[in-house]
Amino acid sequence: MADTQLKKKVYTVLRDGYFSDPDDAVDVSDGPDDSIHLVIFSRKFPGRSMQEKHHMIWAELLRTLGTDEWNKVSLSIGASPEAIKAT
Repeated sequence: MADTQLKKKVYTVLRDGYFSDPDDAVDVSDGPDDSIHLVIFSRKFPGRSMQEKHHMIWAELLRTLGTDEWNKVSLSIGASPEAIKAT
């Protein structure tokens, strides 16, 4: 199970940073062992490549968290509400 305080910090970094719009949704959950998984739904993602979405998420994490903290993130997924509706 991932550290609860770190999960809260990761959530706050993303919600107070680039994904602060009321329509943005950030989910931080436990990954394997003590890692963290992120799923972010945002209208900022349509038309962006997977690499661009990845960069948008990780730019916030790398800017704010220490190496030992962001190193715990083992999965990050960015999706737009429209992409989810299409599946």
